Amino acid sequence: MNVSDFKDAPVMPKWSAYAGQPINTFERRALAIATESDEAFVAQGFYYQGEFWKAVIPKSGVAAIIGQRMNFSPPRRNSDGTSRPSLFFLNHVQARLKMDPDRPLCLYPPEADQEGEPAHRITDFCYSVEAVGPLGRKWNTQDALLGNLALVHRFLSTEDVAFERVMRERMTVLQSPPLPLEAEFRNRLLAEAVRESHAAGLSRPYFMMRLPFSATNCTSEPLKMLDEVLRTPRSRRVLRRFPIHPRAYLKLRGLWTEGQMIATLNDEMAAWIQGEGGKQRREIHVNKKKQRPKDGVPVPVSYWKRVTSVFRSMRAGT
Repeated sequence: MNVSDFKDAPVMPKWSAYAGQPINTFERRALAIATESDEAFVAQGFYYQGEFWKAVIPKSGVAAIIGQRMNFSPPRRNSDGTSRPSLFFLNHVQARLKMDPDRPLCLYPPEADQEGEPAHRITDFCYSVEAVGPLGRKWNTQDALLGNLALVHRFLSTEDVAFERVMRERMTVLQSPPLPLEAEFRNRLLAEAVRESHAAGLSRPYFMMRLPFSATNCTSEPLKMLDEVLRTPRSRRVLRRFPIHPRAYLKLRGLWTEGQMIATLNDEMAAWIQGEGGKQRREIHVNKKKQRPKDGVPVPVSYWKRVTSVFRSMRAGT
């Protein structure tokens, strides 16, 4: 999306305090399924190298699913010079998927025929549930609690995750060992994530927490999907809705093996980040940013309107 496209951008739904304002979809969009066969999905909206592509997504061939976690609270410095997150519960959780080499995602320009040679083949990508709002309004605690932002089920390459989270936002991305799931369940989880991204679009509110004891956030939505596919007993679904301790949620479901080391994405992608790949991705970002409208302040709304919109968003999220 460039400046000329922004006038045609989708707008915030009527349940939001920012209703009618254009949504910032320059980087975050849901998949839109064009066709589905027994073998694959064809969907618009896969994010790679700063662009959105048409993707042919196989329904089989998921070799591994890895959990990723990053804490986005401001760091607090310890007396010994090290740092730690100031708020342990402000975690973003997402899933990394690796495909068999002979079953890649094939990417095409949005208007191209997917029967030809793909522009790119991707075997390493991520599924992430995030919040998106009007231009100039990013994730913040107030809007996340009041349900004023839209939920988006997003698909992007692992390289783009390394750029956004490690290079740009200076986060440490912790990774779980590959989840001990049979191939059937790995494939079903990918298919369900694609369908859910399409079904949700940008129509549902993002709630970090919502009374009574529910939520629609980066932790609750993937875990809900995982529990439905695995048919997790209700006794093991405790506190799945809050991004407090993601590793404990995997332990409750028998999906964490003690004693295995956690490799950070920072270390794994260090050569790419410091090399030509990271340099080129940074240049793409700088050039794209020059083409976009500046992140100004969105059309202001009163505090009362932000608070009262919570009732509309709660009804929309049921």
